[in-house]
This record gives sequence, C-alpha cells and structure tokens, in this order.
Amino acid sequence: MGQYFGIEGSFRTRETIEKSVFITTLVRVETPEEASAELKRLRAEFSDATHNCYAYVVGEYKKSSDDGEPQGTAGRPMAQVLEMRGCDYMLAVVTRYFGGVKLGAAGLVSAYSGCVARALDKAALKKYVSGIFFTVCVPYSLAGAAEKALAAAGAAVNARSWESEARFEAAVAEEKFQGVIKMLADATSGRASVKEGRKGYFACKE
Repeated sequence: MGQYFGIEGSFRTRETIEKSVFITTLVRVETPEEASAELKRLRAEFSDATHNCYAYVVGEYKKSSDDGEPQGTAGRPMAQVLEMRGCDYMLAVVTRYFGGVKLGAAGLVSAYSGCVARALDKAALKKYVSGIFFTVCVPYSLAGAAEKALAAAGAAVNARSWESEARFEAAVAEEKFQGVIKMLADATSGRASVKEGRKGYFACKE
C-alpha cells in the first residue's frame, strides 16, 4: 500500500443514540502490542461501561471484538469502516453505556459503524505516503533558499536544527527524491549536502 490515512495522537467523540451513550476513541498505534496496551488502558478508563468494542489495523495485522454485543454487530462493522476509509496504524474503541433501549442487530451495526465514521469525519486525519527520509545541510545563508526548494518539490520538513550549519530532516515520495536533489542543487548553487536515509511512511502536506 503506497498510502494510508492516520491520526497523530488520539481523538474522542461522544454521542447519545436511543438513550445509550457512545464514546468513540481513535488512537494512533504503531504495533499490535501498542494497540493491546492502549486497549487495556481504555478498558480501565471505562471499566464501568457496558461494552468496550474495538477494531484496529496495523499494517497486515487486524483485529476486532464485539465485547459482549451480539456477534458481528460491533467489531466487524467498525473494522469495515476503517478499511473503507483507508486507515492504518489506528485503534478505534467504541464504549457504550446502555441506556435501556435495545437497538436490535441492524441498529447496533448502524450505531457502531456510524460512531467510527463520524469520529473519522471530525478527527484531524493525515495522509501518509511511502517515501524516503533524508537530511539536508546547507550554510546558514542558504537556509531560506533550501527550505523554499524543499517546499516546491513537495517534501515535508519534519525537523530543523542550527549548529555549525542549517540542517533539515525531511521526507518526500520516492519518485520525487531525485527531483528534490536537483532543485536543492539549483537553489544553492550545489552547496546543499543531501544524505539519503530510511524508507517509510510520512505525513504529507495536501
């Protein structure tokens, strides 16, 4: 997969459906172990809830649970929403405090999938693309020109430092990397030093 949509940190919404309170929590998780740890923390936070249903996806690893709701009415519909929205590295937990009105199977599917969909609509999702991380070093006098070149080339600058020279930690889509090198060379008269690093996903600017 060349791209996915994800969240930085966490996001939470709360709504009432047929007298039951539904609290949806979205959390970024990098590994299945981290997903399990976050799930444990949220279950402790909402230990008095009727249900803590969840779904998460971390690359090829996917898992979901109805947590006591009728089979197939909560976890799976939540997972389908994450999949349809192209989400990855994300844990979604929908906590329910039962309000006395039974929703039926169709109503439960609608409630749980809808809670996740609405939370995703409101959360500050970012588009992550596969690319190359790299470091750029230039003399202070050329820092502005280098940063403008990086922006023009579509690179994302993740960090800046100012020591013996200006240093930028950046990332760009793999197919644009050679273009970045050329634009930096043109903007700095060949004085930019570019060091290629690891490949991975980064949040791109749209």
